[in-house]
Amino acid sequence: MSKDKNKAHKQPPIHYGKKEKTNNHHNASTTSSKLTPAATQTHKQPCKDVIVRPMPKEADTPLDFTKSISLQFSAVDTLFFRETRPMESQGELQSVFPPSVRTLAGAVRSWIGEGWLDETEKPTDWKDFSEKEDYPLRKIIGFGDDLGDLKFQGAWLNLAGERLYPTPLNLMKTKQDELFFLKLDQPIECDLGKKVRLATFPSNEERYKGGKALENTWLTAADLSKVLEGNAPNQKIDIKKADKLFERESRLGIARDNQKRGVIEGLLYQTQHVRPNTELLVELDVVAGLPEMPAQTVVRLGGEGRPAQIKLAQQTTPLLTTIEAAAIKNNKLALYLLTPLPIQTKEILPNFTKQEYPEQTVWVGELNGVSLKLHGAVTGKVLREGGWDMAKHAPRKVTNFIPAGSVFYLELMDGSTAKQALSALHNQQIGTFTEYGFGHVAVGVWNDKSKD
Repeated sequence: MSKDKNKAHKQPPIHYGKKEKTNNHHNASTTSSKLTPAATQTHKQPCKDVIVRPMPKEADTPLDFTKSISLQFSAVDTLFFRETRPMESQGELQSVFPPSVRTLAGAVRSWIGEGWLDETEKPTDWKDFSEKEDYPLRKIIGFGDDLGDLKFQGAWLNLAGERLYPTPLNLMKTKQDELFFLKLDQPIECDLGKKVRLATFPSNEERYKGGKALENTWLTAADLSKVLEGNAPNQKIDIKKADKLFERESRLGIARDNQKRGVIEGLLYQTQHVRPNTELLVELDVVAGLPEMPAQTVVRLGGEGRPAQIKLAQQTTPLLTTIEAAAIKNNKLALYLLTPLPIQTKEILPNFTKQEYPEQTVWVGELNGVSLKLHGAVTGKVLREGGWDMAKHAPRKVTNFIPAGSVFYLELMDGSTAKQALSALHNQQIGTFTEYGFGHVAVGVWNDKSKD
């Protein structure tokens, strides 16, 4: 087996085409490009510690890397994206799906680093990369939480070529499969304040009893656009359920003692893997900073380093329909969360402060320069995301997120107009870590029936 001089690598590099034995996996007879695929390398005999993949096919049309590129992830077998509980915890460890954008971004950054060459055509020295602040590769892929020149949007699911969005949590279904919206009720006293408007059924009619939220479901862009118009869809909508998109499989494992080449008694564990539908992709849009890369590759993704294919495509997905400014009545709108939003403890929206008025409790703040008053919200269970910090070589601090699908009912303030709100917020991002794709929102109609 050949020895890699760079001891910082924790996994063998992925090369393309036929390979021959060499003393350095990263030798490349290449050109002046700093990011050059390893396709030009040759070895006389395959090395056991080098993953050999077929040469990727060229894209049908050349990709324009100055414009947005969609990275399409597809599973080779099953995938595992562990929840925040540690491996030694009791019970089956669940798999989070769709995966966190941090996981996808980490795979992309590693892929870029593996193919990078410096000015002297030397490959990435990961030890220097982690220790030297002026290491050139840091400008491209960043370091730690900093993404360098990269900027992402998503992640999204794509089924058979059609992008999917999480179903808004204010959309419910009766036992007779009739769709309806929750509404904000009259103010009441609760743990959030003295006079808070909470979400409730439209009325006490019998048909609404037993109505359920459409959690773990997705809509197409066309169907979500109908929801943004503010009327509960009475025509048939194709709601994509999780069990139609992917299956969950339980796996049993035991800890290994690599030195003794045996197992460690008593350290059994059970994990839950995800097997996506063969037509299901996970998409991550790179809107800035992606250097020229091969049209496709295979990477190790998520827990256990499961293999996944990445294919590059020009980002051509049309934007969600933008509602007309005239549709926003009484300066009130609904803000739909399409990707998770990072928040601090006891926070509803970033930097919004609670105001107690005689008639109602509200939260006041700004989003992308638009002054807003928050009347109420329909949110899911807070997501908790941890993971491993590759820069610090330590567990990442657990972060709280409001889940995608949450809806916020807002009122424009201080002279902000509906046109300004649509320009600043629709299909834009709010909050922190927007370069990762967090906080992607869409503006919809809020038909508030309460008296102003």
